[in-house]
Amino acid sequence: MQPFDYYKPKDFDEAFHLLNTPGKVVYPYAGGTDFIPMSRDGVWKCDAVVDIKGLPGMRDIQETPEGLFVGAAVRMNDIASSELVASHWDVLAQGAASVGSQQIRNRATLGGNMCTASPCADTPPALCVLNASVIIRNAQSERRVPIADFFKWVRKTAVQLGDIVIGVVIPRPAKGAYGSYIKLSRRKGSDLSLVSVAAFTYPNGKAANWKLALGAVAPIPVRSPEAEAILEDGTDEEHIERAAKAAADTSKPISDVRASEKYRKLMVANMTKRAVRMTLERRGKGG
Repeated sequence: MQPFDYYKPKDFDEAFHLLNTPGKVVYPYAGGTDFIPMSRDGVWKCDAVVDIKGLPGMRDIQETPEGLFVGAAVRMNDIASSELVASHWDVLAQGAASVGSQQIRNRATLGGNMCTASPCADTPPALCVLNASVIIRNAQSERRVPIADFFKWVRKTAVQLGDIVIGVVIPRPAKGAYGSYIKLSRRKGSDLSLVSVAAFTYPNGKAANWKLALGAVAPIPVRSPEAEAILEDGTDEEHIERAAKAAADTSKPISDVRASEKYRKLMVANMTKRAVRMTLERRGKGG
């Protein structure tokens, strides 16, 4: 493993100064669950890391006038066990609870799960159906990027050199909103997704709006507007079957050593049906 320097800044000014060290490749560092193996295998090479998890707000989970704020350095187990997250944004808690093993979730952070931009990441589909916005800061300014525009390609995001992801802001959904996140993997727990589905519904007058996002079946998380429209027209078995087919048609999986394209498309349909039924069941029970 290539040696590198480690810095722990006391504030954002110092962090940005270190990240912009001339002639050096410097990475922000939080949980390290991706950085350590990537560095060990020579995929990522840097001269130094800047530990950002102790910076102000990076580990906050709080409700604001805009909705829920979750800092980029909040660990997965903290999200999964948060009563505040579960109160209105439970689909995110479900996604966080699906990440890796208990030990991984004790280190892995929301920002890392997003910024690594792996197609198999568990929180991005949940963030997509919740219409989250990503807060990104650099030495000069702060900007907000809708989650739909944050992911560009495999391992590529809207984050630029010298940026720090501060966290996400998620609007508070309407009363009566429910969601489900499910994943398929070869082993139960501690394995990457072969397919994942996030389903979310909320009332809109006498009708209901639906959002569906798919993970691990395209270079980035994808929504399925066709499937959403079908579910908004009805949620009987016929509509669920049609929505599942539309979701499968939206997906663009690849074949690799873990699963074939054909298998993944079949599983998108099956898991979409399961996620929708789970969400309807939760809505029927009121929780």
